[in-house]
Amino acid sequence: MKTVPEIAEEVAMIGPRIGRKILADFLQVADIPHAQLFVIIMLFHNGACRACDIGRELKVAPPTATGIVDRLEKAGYVTRLVDKKDRRVVRVELTGDGRKIAKKLRTVVVTHWTEILSKISREDAEKYLEILKKISEVL
Repeated sequence: MKTVPEIAEEVAMIGPRIGRKILADFLQVADIPHAQLFVIIMLFHNGACRACDIGRELKVAPPTATGIVDRLEKAGYVTRLVDKKDRRVVRVELTGDGRKIAKKLRTVVVTHWTEILSKISREDAEKYLEILKKISEVL
């Protein structure tokens, strides 16, 4: 039986390979920098949020998050909205073009994972999903 560090070593080798393939598929959809893609995906899944929330999710400093949002806004993928309940709060939201890109990205990712998961048994695919959910919970 392998130790946790031995398993971690193998995961460290396999994980980036999977990530690079998925990221390459993302980049075929739109020529947008990685950080901006992640913000588009985050907003698509979570809805409008503050720039500081984006920074926290991406683990970047607030000025960096603001710069990413500025570039996305300039490209027409997001817009800033003043919160009606508290005018000091500004929320970032996807525009129609931002939602289109997010939907394309989602389709690419689902198609890619469908291809991968169809090559293993349904039971293994379900186990993989269960494990990913557990890992996501501890992050």
